[in-house]
Amino acid sequence: MKLSRPLAENIAKEMMRVIPYNINVMDENGVIVGSGDPARIGTLHIGAQKAIQTGRIYEVYEEGGGMKPGVNEPIVVKDEVIGVVGITGHPDEVRPLSNLLQVTVVLLIEQERQNKAMLNQRQNREKFYHELSYRKTPYDEPFLERAEGYGLDLTRKCRVLLVQGSVGGKVFRGLQQAYPQSWNLENDKTVFFMTDAMKYRSLLDKLTELDEVHSLGIGEREELAATSLEQAVSALELGMNIDPRRKVNFYEDLRFLISLAYNSDDTQASLYSLLEQGGDKLDLIETLQVYISENGDHNNTVKRLNIHRNTLHYRLNRIKQLTGKNPRHVLDLFELLCSLMWRK
Repeated sequence: MKLSRPLAENIAKEMMRVIPYNINVMDENGVIVGSGDPARIGTLHIGAQKAIQTGRIYEVYEEGGGMKPGVNEPIVVKDEVIGVVGITGHPDEVRPLSNLLQVTVVLLIEQERQNKAMLNQRQNREKFYHELSYRKTPYDEPFLERAEGYGLDLTRKCRVLLVQGSVGGKVFRGLQQAYPQSWNLENDKTVFFMTDAMKYRSLLDKLTELDEVHSLGIGEREELAATSLEQAVSALELGMNIDPRRKVNFYEDLRFLISLAYNSDDTQASLYSLLEQGGDKLDLIETLQVYISENGDHNNTVKRLNIHRNTLHYRLNRIKQLTGKNPRHVLDLFELLCSLMWRK
């Protein structure tokens, strides 16, 4: 491990807040890399060199030969001398502080090392899950071994659960700890990668019950996780377009409609624009979504919308006036459904 200049400068600065003496921090070659005296940074410290050579404390009592009085103590991390910390002053005065200073410096260096290790782990984890989410080629042995390190057995098919909602809450974070094979795709979207059927069902039940989770897209079990993720994204997007109140959207259930949606037609998309422009105050889009999700059942639709039956009739007639499509007719209703799927 090497003693970096930024860390050395920070050590000198922080130590001099509580110790009324100048502090010098030298690297493994005895060069000053942190000091309360900026003019000395980059210069060679003879006392530090002697401490490095002997591996022991080197004390200077008189000024001379480029040295000032003080105590220079090796910084030892894992049996390796990585530098020296020096405190300027008569050794009899500063000696009691020297050992405390050395111990504190070692602790700060160890903390810095741990912070870097944790950052490296997070970066490696982010890199792995990004590759897992978008990789379109079969997994090779090195990638399978990396996956195993994160608790994923990619020799089995993988299913993706895509979560949208307020995913920063305490309960949701607890779920991520219990099911750590997850990745934050966007600010409000989190991906769970599941290869165990029992764990998948357990997680799905928990996510469905969480108020923080607004909507779920569920992909199929696939050889490549990226394929299942694409399916989950499509299911989530289409499901929210058709019926925003539906929480769980399975790709398997929406496969046919998704295949239609990816062959979109501007004519159908324009129907949505007509509804959007002419029906805002009447909530025509929401009315159509609920009407479709209730399979055209008037009683259930008015209950969900909390409106009078006559209001529903008026809105359905208004949809027909604006679009030329009668939602009471199956083929026309299908076109209106497509307009929801293909909205821009």
